[in-house]
Amino acid sequence: MPLPAYQLERRRRIVSAAAAALDEQEYDQIQVRDVATRAGVALGTLYRYFGSKEHLYSAVLLDWISPEGGASAGRIRVVGTKSATERVRRRVHGTIAAFEQHPQYFKVLTLLTQTTDSQAQALYSEFSDMSYHGLSKELALLGPQQADDVTMMLWSTVTTMLTSAIYHGRSMRDVYRVCDGLIDLIEPQLMRAEAEDAAASVAG
Repeated sequence: MPLPAYQLERRRRIVSAAAAALDEQEYDQIQVRDVATRAGVALGTLYRYFGSKEHLYSAVLLDWISPEGGASAGRIRVVGTKSATERVRRRVHGTIAAFEQHPQYFKVLTLLTQTTDSQAQALYSEFSDMSYHGLSKELALLGPQQADDVTMMLWSTVTTMLTSAIYHGRSMRDVYRVCDGLIDLIEPQLMRAEAEDAAASVAG
C-alpha cells in the first residue's frame, strides 16, 4: 500500500539526510542517530521507515541511481549515438565515472553485497536490476541469453576493476582501459548483429 504524501516526504528527508552524511563521512563512521537529527525526526521514527542502517543505505544507493532522484552522477543516460558499441561504451564509462566521483557509494554497494537484512537485500536487488537493465538493453541485439551473459561479464569486470582502484590504489585509467578492452572484444558481434538487424528491417 503506497505511503501517504506526508510519509513519503518524511522518508525522502531521511534518505537525503543519510546521503548528505555519506558525502561527509565514511559509512562506518555514520551514526543512525545523527542521520535522524539531520532529517529532523526522532530515532524511533527513522526506524519505522528503515529497520537498519543497511536498509537505509540501500535506499540511499537506489535513490542515487534512480532517474526520479538522487545525485546527477548516478543517473547515466546514453543519447544521440547510433552505434551499439558506442552506446555500451558510454554507459560503462558513465558507470565508472559516477563511482569515480563518488567512491563512497561504491563502498556502500560492496558492503551491501554481504548484507543479511532482507529489506536491504530487496532494495539492493532493485539497484542491481536497474544497473543490469540499462546495460543489457544496449546489448539486446545479441539475443536474450547472450545479452545477459555479456552484461554479467561487463558488470563483473567493472566492479572488479573499481574494487582494485578504490580499495587498492590501482589507477582509474586502468579501469577504463580494461573495460574498453572487453568492449572491443564484443564489438564484432555487436556490429554483425546490427548489420543483420538492418538487413532484416530493409527486407521487412
